Amino acid sequence: MRNKLIACVVLIVPWFITSECARAAEDIILRATVTPEEAWVGQKVVLHVDVLARDGWAQIRKVADAEVDGAYLLRLESQGTRLGETIEGDSYTGQRYEFMLFPQRGGTLTLPSIPVDVEIRTWGAESDSRIQRLSLPLVEFVARTPPGAEGIRGLISTSKLTATQDWEPETESLVVGDAIRRRITLRAEDVSGMAFAPTLHNEMENLGMYPGEPTVEDNFARGDLTGTRIETVTYVVERAGDFELPSIELSWWNIDTQELQHIVLPGFTLQVTGGPAVASQLNERRSWSVLIVLLVVVVVLLVFAGRLLTGWTAWHQARNETEAAFFRRIRRSARTGDKDAVLRDTMRWLDRINDDSQAARLDLFMQKYGESRASDAVLDQSESSTMAYFSSLAVARKRWQQAQHGGGASYFLPDLNG
Repeated sequence: MRNKLIACVVLIVPWFITSECARAAEDIILRATVTPEEAWVGQKVVLHVDVLARDGWAQIRKVADAEVDGAYLLRLESQGTRLGETIEGDSYTGQRYEFMLFPQRGGTLTLPSIPVDVEIRTWGAESDSRIQRLSLPLVEFVARTPPGAEGIRGLISTSKLTATQDWEPETESLVVGDAIRRRITLRAEDVSGMAFAPTLHNEMENLGMYPGEPTVEDNFARGDLTGTRIETVTYVVERAGDFELPSIELSWWNIDTQELQHIVLPGFTLQVTGGPAVASQLNERRSWSVLIVLLVVVVVLLVFAGRLLTGWTAWHQARNETEAAFFRRIRRSARTGDKDAVLRDTMRWLDRINDDSQAARLDLFMQKYGESRASDAVLDQSESSTMAYFSSLAVARKRWQQAQHGGGASYFLPDLNG
């Protein structure tokens, strides 16, 4: 009888331990899926990330930086959607997050196992909160290259894409030394503005070419995404003659009609007059103009020197104390690759914009207005790392400014989403 009892215990104990371990492993569910599982190159693929906790609540606090071979990975403008499920009789609650993927090549693409920090809150009398580091499961999807689109750089696949341009000034007659600006606006449905590849501009002889800083914007209206990218390039004519500014051809794949479509932005013909003689006359006129201006400035300085100095000093001090001035110091530090200087200037900027009684905190600011991973972007003493951090902070700053215009509350108030 005793031997039979021992045998039963030997059989039951491993089963009990195994069941408890499996149950503990299911206390937190972290899963990832993509929609659609097969897409065109350049088409938006949504990565759904669900996190659920049994008899409690779970949400993602941080997502580590990650790169996907052959695709862009971008975070959607969302703080997460609440989820509630019953699994095998147990109640689970948590959130769903969405990311955007834009495949850049055909074939099977694999999302790496991305580390995430999950916050778990338990219910009941002994409720508590803790942070646990988990990793997303590997996810694969297939991207197909549209027929005829092989070799097209930065292909966009969508249901609607528009491209427009304007010239300033619109006149074709210029004089040596004049400039003309070309502005190109690209807009597509269900595509992030960051997914557009920069437009290529070829150098032209006797024409100085100066690309401007592009503007990228994503608009969400009732769940629909529209991405916009605006580029500018300025041409400066350096000699007389006729110039033909080139046309720009854009190709994109229409996922509704299954057709490769093309948009041509026509070029512009310039007729430039002037030469050495004209340039000499212009330079002579400019010299006299500069001399007259300098004489006026000297007279004003002599008469109002003290008052101007006091006013200039006050203006300079006020300018250095503006929010924009504090933010520019972050950019200067980021370009040096000095992470300590970047974080120091960031906190000074946060102190400048903080109108709350609590101390400024970068993590709370990024949770409300930016991507949480931005605060971890300064990993080493390199310009690329600090500039990546600055770019993420600039996006968060823009959202903060929009919230200020809209009467937004302090970023120290807790989020309604968790």
